[in-house]
This record gives sequence, structure tokens and C-alpha cells, in this order.
Amino acid sequence: IQQIENKFCPLTAALQKEWAERSDLLTLKKGDVLVHEGKRSAKLWFIANGAVRAYYHKDGKRICDWFAFENDFISAITSFYTDQPSMHRIDLLSDAILLETTREDIAILCEKYHEFERLGRLSATATMMSLQEKIVSLQFETAQKRLETLLLKYPDIYQIVPLGDIASYLGITQETLSRIRANPHRI
Repeated sequence: IQQIENKFCPLTAALQKEWAERSDLLTLKKGDVLVHEGKRSAKLWFIANGAVRAYYHKDGKRICDWFAFENDFISAITSFYTDQPSMHRIDLLSDAILLETTREDIAILCEKYHEFERLGRLSATATMMSLQEKIVSLQFETAQKRLETLLLKYPDIYQIVPLGDIASYLGITQETLSRIRANPHRI
């Protein structure tokens, strides 16, 4: 919870205590699944340590659309807010330590603590900004520029995320990614 406060906004001691009481600290292994596609998910995770990916399956292929790393929140957003089955699968790319909080407990904390609502707004704004940047990037930037931007944001991504997932996230084939990596100034 201290990591969250350091990244987003001050949180009172009372909120920190109650949030800790209402949440679970999970230690999970690489490959563990947080959300199965077709299942409902009413949980939000904060990644204290580790890496997570969110993806769809389409025509037998994994289509990655989100990565989350240390100090990020992740959930199956549509399922979390609508209580509908998730189209996403979310699993761990590495061993991880996560703070898990349910939708019900988040609602209670929002009712009791103004700074928790503020945290939610700041976190949602950061997520919307990232999504907007990704949309603009996909629409207006070359594949090479999209990769450069990703590497600026996550310099160690090659050590954590499979190349096929990186390519999928960038909206390119793995072959195109390999060509860009082999000769970044020609593409």
C-alpha cells in the first residue's frame, strides 16, 4: 500500500489499515492465471512485484493488448465493472507479489475515504492516458516508432515478455518485429 501511496497520492493511516485488512497479499508463480476468459472477475490487483499480461484468444492466436508491471494496477476491466464474463485472460509473466482487492471492498473504501476515490480517479486517468497513447500510436506511427516508444517505457521488456506477445501488442507480426530488431533503421 505504501508503494501505491508513493506513486499516486497520500493515503491516511486509517485507510491504509482498513485497505490492508480488506485485501489479500498474494505470492504467485509465473504462468498462474488471474482471470480466465469466459469467467467473471470482480477483483483488482496491484502489482507490488512482477509482470502480468492481458490477452484474448482469436482463431487460435493470443492477441495481447496490455502488460502491467511493478506499481501498476490490472483487472479485467469490462468484467469488473459490468459483472459480465471476461473476454480477457490475465496471467503472470513472472513470479509476482500482488495486492488483491474485491469490487465490493473497493466500493466500501470509496464510501468511507475521499482519498480512496481520488486514488481511483488518478489510477483510471493514468490508464485512460495509456490507452489513448496506444490508440494514437497504432493509428499514426510506424511499427519501428511503436517499438521505440515501448522500449522507452519498458527498457527490459525483452527479458520479461515473449517476442510474440510484444509483436501482438504492437499490432505487427513476429517476423516484422524480428526485421525491425535486426535492422532498426530500414523499416
